[in-house]
Amino acid sequence: MSVGLGVGAGTATADTVEIPMTRCWGLSPYIVDQPYAPARLFGWQTEPGRIELSLADVSTLWFFAGYRSDVRLDWHNRSTGARGTLDDSVTVAYPGTGVARFDIRSGPGEVEFTVSAVNSIPLWSIPTTSCGGVVNVW
Repeated sequence: MSVGLGVGAGTATADTVEIPMTRCWGLSPYIVDQPYAPARLFGWQTEPGRIELSLADVSTLWFFAGYRSDVRLDWHNRSTGARGTLDDSVTVAYPGTGVARFDIRSGPGEVEFTVSAVNSIPLWSIPTTSCGGVVNVW
């Protein structure tokens, strides 16, 4: 599934926009918990060729204990051929903390991205499925 969204209007802007993507799926490492299932990123641009993305829709019902989420974002600028990989590790806790953030310096163009994660507690780790979308970077 390919979803596109233009971010910005060609001038400096810091408006946050929602970027839809296919849904990632994964079990929480606590098993009896809400699933890891984000379906969007939030993005904003303040300069040409650079977009900042955040993955914010992940949380756990375990009030006193969170889990570690190692999130990977692969990107490919379809217009220039530039590619990159960014990683972030966050603690997912209640209520909805653990926002993974990515600073993509792709250059202007249509940028395809893929997100995946491995969620862990000290006893085990559980990988998620991949998800992704497309964003137009000015």
